[in-house]
Amino acid sequence: MKYGYLESCLTIVPKLTEGGWPLLKETDSRYRSVLLHPELLLPGHLPLTLLQKSWLKALLFDRRIRLFITAEQLDQLNCWLSDTEPLYCQEDFYYFDQYLDGDDYTSSSYQDHFQTILRGLTEKRALILVYENRRGQCSTLEAAPYQLQYSSKDDKFRLCCLKYSRHGFSQNTILNLSRIKACHLSHQAVPENLRHQAFRPIHPASQPVVIRISGERNSLERCMLHFANYEKHTRYEEETKTWLCSIYYDLADETELLIELLSFGPVIQVLGPESFLCQIRCRVQKQHELFYRAV
Repeated sequence: MKYGYLESCLTIVPKLTEGGWPLLKETDSRYRSVLLHPELLLPGHLPLTLLQKSWLKALLFDRRIRLFITAEQLDQLNCWLSDTEPLYCQEDFYYFDQYLDGDDYTSSSYQDHFQTILRGLTEKRALILVYENRRGQCSTLEAAPYQLQYSSKDDKFRLCCLKYSRHGFSQNTILNLSRIKACHLSHQAVPENLRHQAFRPIHPASQPVVIRISGERNSLERCMLHFANYEKHTRYEEETKTWLCSIYYDLADETELLIELLSFGPVIQVLGPESFLCQIRCRVQKQHELFYRAV
């Protein structure tokens, strides 16, 4: 409950108790570690494998990496991994259905704002922001940060927060990071009663999207990870040996959610609502026409 997703028990617990992951043994109705020296798994005790180092080296070439670490840390990591080949290159990926006006991740002010927001999230502190709206007008606001979201369709980061009003931190707000012109930590801490609440969509869809997950090709774990930023309820259906997942979303994210669901192919089935199914059918029909027209 503390370190995983709410759906973690659907996959992790059976693998631990049924022997899929041979890490525990049952003695006297209790599960104990099979490791002779489990303290060796503490951070810093095990050296990284070549594969792990190669993966880390690949991450250093991601243009978003400077949002999470400082320039000094990046130089230090590059020096440490100087003799390691990256696992993949950024040129190996082809992005489609993505807008070309994404955020400027190389901007020093953008990087500073991002790291200030990360500090606010970590330290549970409010933020003082200067924000530019669509009409180019700037306003100052105080907000309690909930989470940072990344849109792969827009290639933009967004801040989900509660805007301060006369009744306290109560107004659900989503801010584009590229429109933040100044960002500072407030002396005010986020109220304790708000720290464990889930962010509510500003324009929630009237019904959640319901999907059936087959479990093939690791589809359950992939779905739980891919849709981690959405509120969702998942249950196992014994009759069909599949999982039913209800995804609650904001109407502003509907197109992006639709594209993400289509990317899973036959390992998931969208069951409803009907309005969402109509969009799925329309997209699939257009793709079918484009494919066979090209052939």
